[in-house]
Amino acid sequence: MAACSAVNFDKVGRNLGWEMDRERIYTFDIVKGIAILFLIPMHSLIYQIGKNDPSLFDPLMSAIPEEVIFLLAPVIVLSLWGPIFTLITGANIAYGFLRVYRRDPNQSSAYILRRVLSAVLLILISRLTVFIFSGGMFENGTFSLFNFKIRYYADTLDSIALTGIIVPAFILFIINKMKSRKSADPDSNVVKPRHIYVGLAIITLIWFVFTPIVHAVKPHVFDELTRRNWKLPLMVFGKMTMGRFRFFPILGFGYVGAIIGSAIQCNEKFHKIRQTAVLFFGVTLVFFLMWVFVADNPFENIMSDNIPIIIQIMNLGAMTFATILMLGYYDYCRPERRLRRIEKTLTIRRFSIVSLTIYITESILAHGVYLFFEQFWKAAVSYVNQIPLLIWDATQIFVFMAVVFLIWIIIVRLWEKVDFIFSLEWITIKVMALFSGNKKARIDSHKILYGG
Repeated sequence: MAACSAVNFDKVGRNLGWEMDRERIYTFDIVKGIAILFLIPMHSLIYQIGKNDPSLFDPLMSAIPEEVIFLLAPVIVLSLWGPIFTLITGANIAYGFLRVYRRDPNQSSAYILRRVLSAVLLILISRLTVFIFSGGMFENGTFSLFNFKIRYYADTLDSIALTGIIVPAFILFIINKMKSRKSADPDSNVVKPRHIYVGLAIITLIWFVFTPIVHAVKPHVFDELTRRNWKLPLMVFGKMTMGRFRFFPILGFGYVGAIIGSAIQCNEKFHKIRQTAVLFFGVTLVFFLMWVFVADNPFENIMSDNIPIIIQIMNLGAMTFATILMLGYYDYCRPERRLRRIEKTLTIRRFSIVSLTIYITESILAHGVYLFFEQFWKAAVSYVNQIPLLIWDATQIFVFMAVVFLIWIIIVRLWEKVDFIFSLEWITIKVMALFSGNKKARIDSHKILYGG
């Protein structure tokens, strides 16, 4: 990607006239909204009907003819787009951090500190919510405050929280590194946007190169840490290597997102961003197709946590390309056209405002709906000799997912009227306000959705 004009961050860019210097990039909201709208029915299928049991889905995948698998490949890959939340978080954080930095570089450390506090709050509140509402306080029919169990695997919230900290830290490191190299010449103390792009790209490459290495040593490290009973290092390494959203390689999605956010904040020409995204997607797609034709069973572990790294990389390329296309459609266009297009995404953006809350609580609602349906249709899956058999037909599955989906639409529409009070996002804003002294901080849903 060719760099835009040199940016002197010490002068805080006041006279640059950056076209994309907006409080909100609507593409980020829209992508999050689409992702959470897709997640609601998908999780209803996987976690409520399928009980997240690979032994149910793997035989179904194995029974599908190979030529049909190739036709379904786009749908299958799309079902693995959970890391899109990490990518968008990286983009949002990079855009916001550079916006703060060019106004006042001295505020960069305070920004990172706020991200640390926000990450801690996100994890604590989400874990407490799951602990209370998902039965963590109850075991064997008794109430207990001491049933909280340490998670030795990473989920989406872990990757989002860490991305919010590590992305601005990496960008600040790159900026300071380049400034220190040029400190000998006062006139050349300029950090160019390409330095940030290249730095983040190198970090991303290193991250994916080290991913198979980190996973290769996992058994030995786990055995040693378990033998020594080192719980904290075990938890940290577990989040690096266990779970569908383990830090290796999922944080790499956040770094690529940070490149996108940096390019927008640095007023990069859209055609250059698009060319780079097309090239990146093309390269990842070629490698993916080559792997598909060579591998014996390319989708063998598709329903497990051990998704092949080549699928992850191709997913990253596809997500980047799709995000850039939407960026061109919704944000890099004439104001009047942008307004018309944004108005059509109102429902999607409503869900985006409380995407984290929905992510945490959607399983609770879906489970309640499932228990209701179970009274009339019985269990969706029956086990015969420990072998799962799908009992519900396609119509029953569709009706169940549609009901869950419609309930959420009603909830979010009504919730908007009170500015999503008591949502995870609302709680985080209120707690952060205690540290900043801004007692009036709130979710201004009308301004976010309608621009008023």
